[in-house]
Amino acid sequence: MKTHKLNPTMKQIVTAFGIAGLVLEASSLAFAQQAPASLERIEITGSAIRRTIESQEALPVTVFSMDELRATGVTSTEEIVQRITASQSSTGASQNIGSATYGATYANLRGLGGNKTLVLLNGRRLAFFGTTAGAVDLNAIPFAALERVEILRDGASAVYGTDAVGGVINFITKRNYQGLDLVTERTFPSNGGGDGGGGSRRVTISGGKGSLEQDGYNIWFSADERTQRALPALSRDFAATGVIPNLGLFKTSGTTFPANFNYFKLADGKLAGGNITAPGCAPPTSLFLTSLSSTNCRYDYSAAIDIIPETVNRTQTAKGTFRLGGGHLLTVEFLNSDNKNVARVAPDPVTGLTMPITSPFYPKTFPGIDASQALSGIGWRMVPAGQRENTSFAKAQRFVADVTGTLSNWDYKAGFYAATSEAGDGPTNGYVYKSAIQSGITSGKLNPFGANTAEGLALIQAAKAFGTFGVGKGRVTGVDVRANRDLFNMAGGAAAIAVGVDSRRESYSNDTDDALVRGVPSAGRAPYHVNDKSREVSALMTEAIFPVSKELELQAALRIDQYSDFGNSTNPKLGFRYTASPALIFRGSANTGFHAPTLDDLYGPQAGTFSADAYNDPVLCPGGKVAAAGLATRDCGQQVQALQGGNPALKPEKSKSFTLGTAFQPQRNLIFTADYWNIMLESSIGGFPEQTIFSDIARYGNKVVRCNELSATEAATWERCLVAPGAANGNNSIAYVKTLSDNLGNTKTDGVDLTAAWQTATPIGRLNVGYDATYIRSYKYQREPNGEYIQNVGSYQDASPIFRWKHGLSMILTQSNLRYSLAVRNLSGYTDQNLVEPQYVNQVKSYTLTNLGINYTGIKNLNLGLLVSNLLDIKPPFSNQGTVFQQGYDPRYTDPLGRAFTLRAAYKFGEILGLR
Repeated sequence: MKTHKLNPTMKQIVTAFGIAGLVLEASSLAFAQQAPASLERIEITGSAIRRTIESQEALPVTVFSMDELRATGVTSTEEIVQRITASQSSTGASQNIGSATYGATYANLRGLGGNKTLVLLNGRRLAFFGTTAGAVDLNAIPFAALERVEILRDGASAVYGTDAVGGVINFITKRNYQGLDLVTERTFPSNGGGDGGGGSRRVTISGGKGSLEQDGYNIWFSADERTQRALPALSRDFAATGVIPNLGLFKTSGTTFPANFNYFKLADGKLAGGNITAPGCAPPTSLFLTSLSSTNCRYDYSAAIDIIPETVNRTQTAKGTFRLGGGHLLTVEFLNSDNKNVARVAPDPVTGLTMPITSPFYPKTFPGIDASQALSGIGWRMVPAGQRENTSFAKAQRFVADVTGTLSNWDYKAGFYAATSEAGDGPTNGYVYKSAIQSGITSGKLNPFGANTAEGLALIQAAKAFGTFGVGKGRVTGVDVRANRDLFNMAGGAAAIAVGVDSRRESYSNDTDDALVRGVPSAGRAPYHVNDKSREVSALMTEAIFPVSKELELQAALRIDQYSDFGNSTNPKLGFRYTASPALIFRGSANTGFHAPTLDDLYGPQAGTFSADAYNDPVLCPGGKVAAAGLATRDCGQQVQALQGGNPALKPEKSKSFTLGTAFQPQRNLIFTADYWNIMLESSIGGFPEQTIFSDIARYGNKVVRCNELSATEAATWERCLVAPGAANGNNSIAYVKTLSDNLGNTKTDGVDLTAAWQTATPIGRLNVGYDATYIRSYKYQREPNGEYIQNVGSYQDASPIFRWKHGLSMILTQSNLRYSLAVRNLSGYTDQNLVEPQYVNQVKSYTLTNLGINYTGIKNLNLGLLVSNLLDIKPPFSNQGTVFQQGYDPRYTDPLGRAFTLRAAYKFGEILGLR
């Protein structure tokens, strides 16, 4: 077996740097130093061949040390992914506020989607999140038990599976842990204070016993709990309102308090809209905006939401490794996670209510009203019921049994794994049954236009809905066997081969409480039942390396997958590494990929929900001005309903990608790498963008379904069709837009990853500097097959931007008992969503965050740390986006908490208890 010699200084950089993490880029460049006498052969992300860590340099892999990530301010797996410059992640815990994401967080390498980034734990799969059946929830990863994270930045379909189109993130837990440790953390925001304004706390206990080398076994466990307190929008000036007129931001709702209503005009008998408080309305939340209405009030919902949700994340992990004799190892792992996310938003907007003329609260004196006719289209913001509170839960478990060893010169690894994910959500406060509210108005006990009596308030409390809207479950069970060995000697060393077989079964179910979702239409749900949809996937793979000379090594891999529902797929991969000099290497790879539609893509329930953005009806409220047949409360600046869900007719996505890069070490303690990557994804799967429909209504008007196109029975199931009086389908308003999953077209993207690492001795300690950056040259996608390509880099298109630049810089200074850390990360600016008048077109500014930390280890068994996150207290840049619920900024890419102080204390009880 060939062993490459690693410069000891560069080895220290590898172990010291979480941000740079350049072991796999740098390893072949330092041949001058003496190698250790024995180097362990291990499996590194990106290859099935067990080799020394120094011999993986053909692969663009970044390794993050968890010790250093924690020192620079990372407190969760979501934050780890945010530090990966190759990631364009846009789904985090805060997106559960106003959207049914169940608090899940996804990785999204290259911006290709969370279901095309393969997330592994110790090299094996976890269950896909219960409600999506296509991506792994990062909250299920045991953050406290992690030792390192390895990111393979080129496609790995030939090695790991056909869904690794964007790359692989492999989370690695501790292997040989001894002792007993207790860790506690508290975070205090400088603005808002502690638990009352976004503070957090964490407690971790870990213990292990036994040495593999001396005792022949090691067992350990880790239990971790992190609690994040909510942060209200009103506590941050940049998020406290959705109405900033000088910047063109008017994100409001037509359902307000006191309620808007529709009435018949006495003069001509036509329907009109009104509010008893207009034009004064009831500020600060109920406002009069002439740009959207001349008679009604609008509600500033942003002032009544949280911008950071209350979350509780708990994980328990246990692992045992046992020597079986003859060099064989048995490893058993168990993971359990339990996460809660509490999303609080504005009071319940109950629409489509009516009021008889017999109600004591009927506005008989309203100017021009025909008091002989009932009111319709009442939109009542249920302020007396308080904020809506939706509590999501997500549970995940995984069991793995693994045997490794050597048989007849073959290094083998065989295992069994079983994983489950279950997620659901439901109302825990503020949501009300519409039928109960309507009954109270009809009986004259409820007043939607002002203060209510004690009897009315009691009725509202009794009308609150509680329960679980729905529960989704995902499961995966599999076995795998892999083996590798040296074949024969070549001029550059021993050729080696790996072979393997994988087999897994995926299943998915998703069910709702039909009575609850029907009774609470503001939740944006519909009844659906998807029971035990499943597929089987089997695969054969092989990989080989050929050191044809001391300078050139070739790699080849091939994987054949068989899907029970999509047939066979064969995906090859070719790679090379060329050593031009002891200080310079070149490397590259090319591969294909195949991504079958997820079970949720295929069978996910087709159900009505609310659009992300608010829109003007292009027919009934063109340009924000009410047409003759339109109603401002129904047709202007409103969220429409959208038909979303699965599509059994979907075709697989296919990909082609290649990388070409270099690593350069001009000095023994300095290294640079650059890797160009290029990905072509065919037949991309996604829901048709709602933003596209309204941006080009002439082209996509066939995706708009109006109430008068539906039967009365079907129209009665869509909220807007019930606003006008008479037959349910008696108006021309938008019932819904069709945004079902589909093969939208192709995606083409390319760019460059850059890294650098430098280490030097200074008079005050050893300094390590690391730099990591991704530059995206182009990201183009089609909205439909054979359609035009839309450039997304540096521009907010449809639902999100793609950042041209992402940078990460770290500096760590180590003294005898002290370690100082500085971490800076930057996102480039972009052209905003700009669904506003031309004079308000916005350019989102670049965004830079700086963290500063210090650790002290001068007291035996005790490690004390202080971290200042967002040292300069930088506010998120202004954004006029309307895709997510928070307004004034984009919470998917920024930190609304502001400057925060984290105190950390870790104490080792091992020596006291005799555990070593």
